[in-house]
Amino acid sequence: MGNIFDFLGSIVGYLLWFFFDAVSNYALAIFLLIFVLNLLVLPSVIKRQKLMSKSARVSQKQQELRKKYEKDQKKYNEELAKLYEQEGNPMSGCLVSMLLPLLIFSGVWFAVTNPLKNTLHIPAEKITTAVEFLKNDPSAPDSLKNNCNELQIIRHFPEVKEKLTMFNEEELADIEEYSSGFNFCGINLLNNPNESDFKDMLWIIPALSLVLSILMSLLQLKLNSETQTQTMGCMKFTPFVLPLFISCQAYFLPGAIGFYWALNSLISGVQIIFLNKFYSAKKVSAKEEAARLDLLELKE
Repeated sequence: MGNIFDFLGSIVGYLLWFFFDAVSNYALAIFLLIFVLNLLVLPSVIKRQKLMSKSARVSQKQQELRKKYEKDQKKYNEELAKLYEQEGNPMSGCLVSMLLPLLIFSGVWFAVTNPLKNTLHIPAEKITTAVEFLKNDPSAPDSLKNNCNELQIIRHFPEVKEKLTMFNEEELADIEEYSSGFNFCGINLLNNPNESDFKDMLWIIPALSLVLSILMSLLQLKLNSETQTQTMGCMKFTPFVLPLFISCQAYFLPGAIGFYWALNSLISGVQIIFLNKFYSAKKVSAKEEAARLDLLELKE
């Protein structure tokens, strides 16, 4: 399974490196990456919204039939068959429209968290050799010895550059270029918020991740509520559980990861507002119902 996600991360990594090479700043590059990818999946998201609206409409009509023919199962089955014949399968193609954004999200995540392998496309064998070497190097920084990973290597690259003899000159040049582009408004996105002083302002990244994730989840819940008849009690807390988990992770991980979470939530929230304005369940349902009635009139 990891190979699949690394493959997706490698594909997205080419795009991330393209943007970074153009602007020489991680924050701006990741913004451009998320923006472009959200535009690419927008047709799929719109299709999913339409399918959800259609499914809700069919479900409502099915409930009306069940209530009308509750004492005549045979008649109910006949009318239900007619309903499906008229409306078609509302979930046809829904799986693809749901999976595509998830696959792209996974690709971005693995490009962000494994930058040496998936963004700079350095052979995995060399990265493994570098990680093991730095873990056992007495003179390496404590953060490398305790938790050596690709982002930590980029963070401490100026200190350990001379020791990374397993990389060739071109690879070292790419790592050096990448490591120099993580400054955002005076904040080093390679540092961990839990290891930084309050005045370093890194705490603002997990805080933004929390606020923006909650807002995005609430917007999504509002959008989905138009296509659902009721919300289960335990589901009412869903908009808060994932954001809390994300913000906790962002506090203990390099700021680059938390920045990605926050930015992705912001752009996703704007996308949700766009969908709610132009492709709300009521508007989509009304348009499709009008089109269906027009078609029936033409047949008659």
